Amino acid sequence: MSDDITNVQEPAGPTAAREAAEVRYNRALAAVDRSVPKLDPVVLPRIGDDELAAARAERLDALRRSAGGSVIRRVLGGAKITLQQGLGRLARSVRKLARLGAADAASVDAAMVQINRHLQELAQFHHNVVQYMQGVFPLVDAERQYQSVIVSALSAFVEEVNGVNALRWETLSARERRFTAALDEVRTSVANVQQTGATLKRELERMLAARSAAAAAPASQPAATGAVPLPQVPAAPAWTEAPDAVNAYRYVGFEDRFRGSQSDILERQATYLPLFEGASDVLDLGCGRGEFLAALGARGVGARGLDINHEMVEVCRSAGLRVDEGDALAWLERQADGSLGGLFAAQVVEHFVPGYLTRLLDVAYLKLRPGSRLVLETVNPACWSAFFDSYIRDVTHAWPLHPETLSYLVTAAGFQRVDVKFLSPYPPDDRMQRVTIADERMLSPAEALLVETFNANVDRLNDQLFSHRDYAIVADRL
Repeated sequence: MSDDITNVQEPAGPTAAREAAEVRYNRALAAVDRSVPKLDPVVLPRIGDDELAAARAERLDALRRSAGGSVIRRVLGGAKITLQQGLGRLARSVRKLARLGAADAASVDAAMVQINRHLQELAQFHHNVVQYMQGVFPLVDAERQYQSVIVSALSAFVEEVNGVNALRWETLSARERRFTAALDEVRTSVANVQQTGATLKRELERMLAARSAAAAAPASQPAATGAVPLPQVPAAPAWTEAPDAVNAYRYVGFEDRFRGSQSDILERQATYLPLFEGASDVLDLGCGRGEFLAALGARGVGARGLDINHEMVEVCRSAGLRVDEGDALAWLERQADGSLGGLFAAQVVEHFVPGYLTRLLDVAYLKLRPGSRLVLETVNPACWSAFFDSYIRDVTHAWPLHPETLSYLVTAAGFQRVDVKFLSPYPPDDRMQRVTIADERMLSPAEALLVETFNANVDRLNDQLFSHRDYAIVADRL
């Protein structure tokens, strides 16, 4: 193979250019390696010892003269002296050679031939080194160009992949939008069916009430010929028992002592305020002392309250709040369908018997306009400490409502997007404490199993006894 690095066909692309540059580089490197000169010692006629001693003395004297000054000056001076001495020795050698005989002249000629060969080898070596250095830079350029092509190809590939992903994402987004639109249509249809069912149920109840009234009419009072008896709506059932107006003030004191101060109630109910942002005609059912009503008004939300306790109503009215007094179901039935923009009831539904609550939710669905929100907060009887410490303390509570039960009743009434939010977590320091071991490696297998079993039982009891004391059902009327 030829060592000439220029004898390489020019490539047609970046990869071929890179390979050709590597070929030139390797050839140049091999040529440099092969041409490293192996210099043999040159034998010249020996110069007299007296002249060598004189040269050494002259060199030492020159070095002594140049000992002063900076390091650079000493080095330059020494180099100058060395050059001068070398030229002097060469001149003396020439003069010496002029006096040599024929045999010595032959050895000198042989030495000169050897020197010339060495010089030619050095020249070839220098030439190969120059070619090697000339091959390094094209190789670097070819590598850089090759890497640039690779980076460009990768960038194009990444852009293509991103384009495919963007197209897929757009397709999935469009599909999701179509699915959401279809789901909204289904929800609207279900809401219409539920509203129609509620209307039919109400008319059926009116017809059954009219039939019962006609059956109970005295036989001595026959209906006029051609007269159609008017349906009569039965009286709304009471919440639990007839309210005691004389002792109503006592429940106000009960609220102040056990439920908390007005600031405490407002702090707990502040989490519900964003749920009614931008709403109007919100009903606070069982408004109590009016904490939530006042908070809604402060945020510009139009709202009114309703409570069956006369003293509670008076407390709210004295604070300038708009509050009605009366039975919840009877009040709702008097309102026009779709007239309310929201309904909030905190610690109220547990005062209703199941039949009354079911009827109340059905009527509330009719009275709330589409897009409004229903929020029902109550005691969590699934937390045993809340049931035995809070629920049974209040003698006006009628029926405990498990979160799953109330969620089902709200869904069955036609509300959608029903969500259960657990509130008032039991303080961690008041819960049962687990056993902690600093170094479990000190325990025997039996002791480790005992600790693990004990902690598992503690966690199970905490989940039953000391979880969340309250919860709220949040649902939408679509």
